[in-house]
Amino acid sequence: MFRILAFFTVTLLFFSMMPSTSAQQNSVQEQAETDALRDVDHDTPKEMLFMLGLAGSSTGLVAGCVGGCVLGTFIDDRIYFAHDDPLTNCGIPGAILLGICAVPTIALAYPHNPNPPLERLLGKSPEYVGVYTQVYRSKTISLRKRLLTAGSITSNLGAAGTILLFIINN
Repeated sequence: MFRILAFFTVTLLFFSMMPSTSAQQNSVQEQAETDALRDVDHDTPKEMLFMLGLAGSSTGLVAGCVGGCVLGTFIDDRIYFAHDDPLTNCGIPGAILLGICAVPTIALAYPHNPNPPLERLLGKSPEYVGVYTQVYRSKTISLRKRLLTAGSITSNLGAAGTILLFIINN
C-alpha cells in the first residue's frame, strides 16, 4: 500500500511542476522579447540612418550624372542621340542607374551583426539572454534596412521629380 501511495504522490508532484515551469519559461521569453524591442527602439539612431540612406543615394545619383555626362562627351559622333546635350543623353540614365543601385548597396553596407550592451544581460538567465539577443539582432537589422531604404527611396523620388522638371522645361 505504501508503494502505491508513494507512486501516486511522486506522479502528482511531477505533473504539477511541469506546467509551472513551462509558464515560467514563456514569461521569461515574453519579457525578453518586450525588453529587446524596447531597447532596439531606444538604441537605434533613426534620423541618422534615414539621412545616411538619403546621402548615399544622392551621392550615387550625382556620381551617375557626372559619369554619364563625362561618358557622353567622349562617345563617338556617329552614334545618334535624340538630343545633342550630354546631360540628357547619358547623365540622366547614369543618375537613374546609380541612384537605384545605391538602395541595396547602402542597406547592405551597414554592419549587420549588432550586439546588445552586455550590462543589460548581466544576472539574467540563459533563456532570457538567448531570446533577448536573437530578437535584438533581428529587429535591429530589420529597422536599419528599412530606414536606409526609406532614405534612399526618398532621394530617388526627389531626383526623379527634378529630372522630370528638367525634361519638361527643355
